[in-house]
Parts: sequence; structure tokens; C-alpha cells
Amino acid sequence: MQKILFSVLLLALAVSAGAKEAEDALRFYQAQARLTSDNRRQDRAYAAALADALTVWQKRFAKEPQAKEALLLQADLFARATEYPQALATLVKAHYLFPAANDSALLSTRVESVMNELDKTQKGQALKLLAADTASYKEQQKREAFLQALYSIKTPDLYAATVEEFESFLAEEPEYAQNDKLEILLGDLHRRNANPLAAAAQYKKVAALYPKTEFRAASLRMAADVYADDLKDTQTATAMYNEVLKRYPDSVEVGVVYKHLGIMEENNKHFDNAIAYYNKAIEHLAGQPAAYGAMQGKADVYAKMKDYQSSYTMLLQTAETFKADESKYVATMLKAANVADRRLKDRSQKSVTLEKILLAYPQNQRAPEIMFELGYCYEKQGKNPQAAAMYKKLIISNPTDAYAGKAQSRLDRLEK
Repeated sequence: MQKILFSVLLLALAVSAGAKEAEDALRFYQAQARLTSDNRRQDRAYAAALADALTVWQKRFAKEPQAKEALLLQADLFARATEYPQALATLVKAHYLFPAANDSALLSTRVESVMNELDKTQKGQALKLLAADTASYKEQQKREAFLQALYSIKTPDLYAATVEEFESFLAEEPEYAQNDKLEILLGDLHRRNANPLAAAAQYKKVAALYPKTEFRAASLRMAADVYADDLKDTQTATAMYNEVLKRYPDSVEVGVVYKHLGIMEENNKHFDNAIAYYNKAIEHLAGQPAAYGAMQGKADVYAKMKDYQSSYTMLLQTAETFKADESKYVATMLKAANVADRRLKDRSQKSVTLEKILLAYPQNQRAPEIMFELGYCYEKQGKNPQAAAMYKKLIISNPTDAYAGKAQSRLDRLEK
């Protein structure tokens, strides 16, 4: 019993000593932070040095009560040093790691100030992140959520700071169960920021070093995408795509691989091969969202082969397959209407296509444009009563739209 009490006492003293050391060190940095210089360059440099030194403090005393206070001090120092990406990353970290003690109003003000110096278009996204509640998360889950939050702010300014945070976590938590997902996310981050070789290395790393991951086929396919799309290395990309097909024939990635092989063959003007690959992609994807690109690709290849009727028919089939998706349906039907008009020289087919759009989605965003085009199409077919009726319908339903003014001009000509 005495041994147990002695052990508990030693542990309590160690914890107490750690907290005391952390407090003393933080007070030192707080005192140093109050020192300023009239020389702005020196002041920024000193603030940066203090902020960097606080990173060491964080690693030593991450679990001490003063950790959040140290993060906020570090963020202020980074901002003072005009190292705004690091300041933003530190503020977001403070929110995600210490949600229970978070002063959201104070953080919002600081985040808004930093985003004014970075990328104002992303300010709303950055502030939105502060609404997340990670109070019930375990420590590693909080850090994962923080990394995903940083990733969601799509500004190149934050790229280096985000990569640093990802790499630190992966080094410090090598056994974390979600590391395969984070490795892929880091690859996506590299690719989004025009660093394709780093992205390819990340994806290949997941395929090679995470034997139990469910993303082996996907990561290998994504590496191939980088070679195909970003590096324009079709030979390497083709070999990697074929490796996916060989090693993972039952994977959901097979359809996507066929789609990308079709794209490469299309770009190389091997149109028969492209059609064959697109057909395989459509078969495997069977109405999944990824099938949309394959079906559009097939229609484009037919157009490049000057088989415009097949292109038109394929576009109608694509639109019907994705009719539940308004944006896809409307965009594809408009593309079909354009093929009917410009390539097939068939205004009757064009008008039927436009009519179908208005029947399916009468209130869609492009309805005024479609109504005007339909009225003009009727007019060119000599169907003046239908044209006048469509122009009037457009004017009544969308009186302030620019197309209403155009419709009124056409209507005035018809009624002369």
C-alpha cells in the first residue's frame, strides 16, 4: 500500500513539475511578446522567432492546461510577423483541439483579420470551420478533423502550412487507423496546388505501404490520373491503369479506369479505341455519377468522327440517364440542341429538345435563355404564332431578365 501511495505521489509531483515548467516557459514568451521595436523589420523577425520557439513548447507541453493559451499567443505572433498562413492554421488548430474552452467570438475576429490578409474569397469557409464541435472527439480524432478543416480552405497561401501539419501528424501518429485516408488527402492537396509529382508519390505510397487499406486500387488509379492529366505521360499512365485492371478486376475503380483510358485514346485521336473504352466504362459504372463523363466523352468522340446523329442520340441518352440531376440534364440537353442545330441543321429536333427541357425543369436557372432560343427556333421554322406565344410567356414570367428585352424586340417585329 505504501508503495502504491509513494508511486501516486511521485506521479503527482511529476505532473505538477511539468505544469510549473510549462507555466514558467509560457510566461517568458508572453513577456517577450510584449517587447516591440520601432524597426518594423526587426519586430516582425523577432515575432517570427518567438512563434517558432512556441512550436517547441507545444511539442513538450501539448497536454498541459496552458496549451490553448500558447496556441493563441503563437497565432498572434505569426500574424505580427506577417506569416498569415501559419497564423490561420494555428487559430483553426486552437478551435479544433480545445473546443470546450473556445471563445468563438474572439477566434472569429482573429480569423477574419487573418483572412483579410490572405484570401478574402475563402473568408466565409474559414469562419464556417469555427462552427464545428469536436468536444466529444478523442485527441487523434480532433487532430484529424483539424487537418480536414485546413484542407477545406482552398487557398494556395495555406498550402505549405497545411502540408507541414499533415506531415507532423503522420510522423507523430504512425498507427492511427485513418492514416491511409489522410495520406490520400495529402496527395489531393499536392495535386490541387500544382505539385503533381508529390501527389503521385503520395498515392503510390498508399498503394504500396498500406496493405490493409480499402483504397489500394483507388490510390493506384489516382496516381495514374496524375501521370495522364498533369504530367501528360500516357505511357506510364496506361501501364498503371492496366495494373489496376489486372490486380483489382473486381474493384469499383475498374469503370473509372476505362473512362480515363477512353479520355487518353480520345486525346490521341484513336477514336475507335476511345469508343470501346467508353463503352466498357458505361457498362461498369451503370448509371453512377462517374458514368456521366464517360457518356459525354462518347458523344464527343462521335462528334469528332462527324457522326453527328450518333452524338445527338448519345447526348439524349445521357440526359435521360441523369434526369434526376437538374444541372446535368439541362446542360446535356442544351448540348444536344446545339448539335441538332449546328451539325444536323435540324431546327425541328432542336425545338423538340428545348421543349423537353422546359417540360422537365420549367423553373431552371437557364429557362429565360431556353425560352428565347425556342421562340427564335419556332420563328425560323415559320411557326410565328408559337414563336409569339413563347416570347410572351418569357416576358410575363421573367420581365426583368435580359432575354425578356430581346424577346420583346422579336415580338415587336412579328406583330408589325
